Amino acid sequence: MEAKTAEKLETLENGAKMLSFSAPMLNTAAFSVVFPFVPEGRAGRYHCAEHLFFERAGEKRAADINAEMTARGSEIMGYTTKNYMCFNFTCRKEVFADQVGLLFSMLTQKEYGKEEEESVLGVIRNEIFEYEFYDNRIADALREEWYDKRFTSSVLGTSEDIENFTEEEVFEARESLFTDGMTLFLAGAFSQADAEAVKRTFGRLPLQKYVYRPETGGERGAKPVVRRGRGRDLQVLVTYHAEHADDELKGAAYWLKSGLFDGMDAAFLSFFDKNGFHFYSVDGSYSTLGDEIVFSFSTYIKKKEKKRFLALVDEFEKQAEKTPFLRIVKPFLYDNAAFLYDNPERLCAHYVDSWADLSRPVTLREERETAAGYTDERLACLWRAIASSRRRIYFFG
Repeated sequence: MEAKTAEKLETLENGAKMLSFSAPMLNTAAFSVVFPFVPEGRAGRYHCAEHLFFERAGEKRAADINAEMTARGSEIMGYTTKNYMCFNFTCRKEVFADQVGLLFSMLTQKEYGKEEEESVLGVIRNEIFEYEFYDNRIADALREEWYDKRFTSSVLGTSEDIENFTEEEVFEARESLFTDGMTLFLAGAFSQADAEAVKRTFGRLPLQKYVYRPETGGERGAKPVVRRGRGRDLQVLVTYHAEHADDELKGAAYWLKSGLFDGMDAAFLSFFDKNGFHFYSVDGSYSTLGDEIVFSFSTYIKKKEKKRFLALVDEFEKQAEKTPFLRIVKPFLYDNAAFLYDNPERLCAHYVDSWADLSRPVTLREERETAAGYTDERLACLWRAIASSRRRIYFFG
């Protein structure tokens, strides 16, 4: 009971949300801040803004910022996804206040010189080169699944995008991040003074209203089977695109993915092994956007196995309803939730992942109460909702 009461969900002065979990007996604290956005305009500009945040903080330049983080033994990390940007760090509790102050200074920096801009563009050019060097066709295909075309471009943008950015574009992207959709996550051995410092800074930032209105102009009549490339070895990707997903379906997606595709007890490996496909691994995944879920799995097959594999997919979907989800998944996702109480970094990452699924902060208490109501029958019903949605199969050679 004590662990549950240590969790607090608050609405701050500027309308942002803060979910915190206090564990004063620990020695570390973790902090994450999430900025949701709708990627209007040229692709890649939000990712560019993310990199700029690390170039300057008031009078401090990148070298000073890095030296300050090194002195504290804590690195501030950042990443950009299709619809949100996140910054996070974990540190000793003694340096938490200084570290969160540095991050706030970085995020509220508005002016940059040509030197900082060129430094950022050079890093992103290299990232684009690396992305294009490796086979990312699965990532490209998964992005293309979204009906809202604003979310189908790579967060990196293209080389052409990078060369044509204007300062105004990047500044507008940066400013559009600061909305009341901003969500803060705080866990571990922070003090009450630390929490108040977060509220005085992040909690008083001027924020706009966050609004997401879906645009559904996607091609719904596309081929159910898509071939891209040739070869004797094929990578197969199966996607399910469910619409009108509610919180129950979104919350169950992780349970379904884990029971069907994670670990040697996974239903997928068991089913296909019995049918002559001895897969070493399968990669199950899902993502949400508004009320859409794109659920998927991918693995490798031989070209000569293609027809036999296709014939088994329908049968697998039916057999998957008999998966003992609670036996397979409950020890990892429910019983082991206790591990999160002792690990602030992992807890903050879990909070962010839950936010990404439901587009709102979710307490561990709410999550455990929801999971306690799951049965194998109910999870099978939720799997049917996904399996009966629009399916597409890709073969990459």
